[in-house]
Amino acid sequence: MKVTHKIIVILVLVLLMSFVFMYFIRIGNDEIGLKMVKQWCNERGESSTTEVSCLNMINSLHEIIKQTIALALFFFVIALTIIRMEWRTSAAILALIPLLVTGVAPPQYLINAVAWDLIVFLIGSMTLAGILRELGVFRYLALRVLEISKGNAIILILLISLMAFFLSAALGEVTSIIYVTMLVFEISRIVHVDAVPLIILSVLATNTGSTALPIGNPIGVYILFETNMSVTQFIKNAFPLALIDLIVLVLVLLFIERSTMKELIEKIMRSKHRIEAYISSQRIEFGSNNKAYSRLKRIYIGLVILILFILTVALNDVITQGLSNVLKIFVDPHASLSFIPYVFIAITLILAIPMEEISRFIERSVEWSSLLFFIFLFMFGYTLTYTGVMTKLAYAFSHIGLAPLTLLALMLFSSALLSSVLDNLSVIVAFTPIAMTFNGIGLIGNQIYFALLFGGVFGGNYTPVGSTANIIAVSLAEKRRIRITWGKWLRIALATTTLQIIVALSWLYIASYVLHL
Repeated sequence: MKVTHKIIVILVLVLLMSFVFMYFIRIGNDEIGLKMVKQWCNERGESSTTEVSCLNMINSLHEIIKQTIALALFFFVIALTIIRMEWRTSAAILALIPLLVTGVAPPQYLINAVAWDLIVFLIGSMTLAGILRELGVFRYLALRVLEISKGNAIILILLISLMAFFLSAALGEVTSIIYVTMLVFEISRIVHVDAVPLIILSVLATNTGSTALPIGNPIGVYILFETNMSVTQFIKNAFPLALIDLIVLVLVLLFIERSTMKELIEKIMRSKHRIEAYISSQRIEFGSNNKAYSRLKRIYIGLVILILFILTVALNDVITQGLSNVLKIFVDPHASLSFIPYVFIAITLILAIPMEEISRFIERSVEWSSLLFFIFLFMFGYTLTYTGVMTKLAYAFSHIGLAPLTLLALMLFSSALLSSVLDNLSVIVAFTPIAMTFNGIGLIGNQIYFALLFGGVFGGNYTPVGSTANIIAVSLAEKRRIRITWGKWLRIALATTTLQIIVALSWLYIASYVLHL
């Protein structure tokens, strides 16, 4: 079948399935339904509309058609991405045209739906990472990591996992994955081993670590503020499970990738003497000639810049609070975070690289195609919220069962399932009113919010497009001609993520009925 015919068939199928799905899901005139449709109207900027009017509107044929188009176009993009990862940006562009022509959502709303602070941050971080790579920072760190591991593949896996976990918890998933992935590239290049399992491990460990602290993931931040939960309570519930699930991840990966681990051990052992000789030669060369001194000086400048960058990102909230007090204006922490990479790019321009070289780094280091895909994905995700698709899905899941234990499992598994293909933050935003309703009437405690947190984040681990970190890692790999297929991803992620979610459910039961957190 020709590509064009295949695309048309997929589009027709997703349109038919989406229409049937949206037509038969109707929100009822009950407490949960009315609360959810009222929030939906508020999100659309129609706060003055009554609950009954909102209910009639979301169930009307006019809105059902819009819901069908929004859902179908979203799944059209996902379907083409599954068929071939390289098609994802083209698929998004193809789907954007009918989205605009049919008026599913006003264009100005689509523009506002994009997290431009994230896009600006990604451009800066990728550029800075490219500069640091040119300075030799990641090769230097890769050699140190290999030296510390002493030729032991398990220690190497643990070091990569722990680095991704704690960087993500402290700095957020986006910052963590960019720099850990760059490190993995250098390790695989030195040892000549397949980078794909290590990249997938880095992503899964990054997402796992992002649940440990509220700042690690946008979902954690949203739940913290929306539910007025204390940071202490969040950490008590989330951090222990994040550590347990990291252990689960590493153990399962070591079992699944036994052959890869065997190959990794052999190649590390074969490279051990070469690595030791290289490190020794660096130490001998230091100070022996001007060229070696200049090279090492650039590495150390890059290391200092990387450390200062990490510290600045970690202390961003404190810095912005200080700026707000000094300047007597409100400084948004997310907005200020976007510009931090550029501060350090400016420092590298002064200390390490010629000014005329910056355009080369911006062109080569930034994954522009994936950034465009990100922008469109934000728009498609927003249409699901704007048209009421997410509200309907959340309402449908809320009526499966009402027993406390059933609710925890339902919220965890349904949010995980949807987050594997849909924007996970949109899923959690849609599900939170249900959780708050159940919590408000005393049916269940605060663990229901953590069911959403774990479901949203771990569910994103299932597929290459399930979270921001996944897409960034896949894009960076593609830039180096490392292809991560859906098959390779699912081979590792399916088992590890499923076990992580089962462990999360067990933890929620223990936290609720044994520890009483």
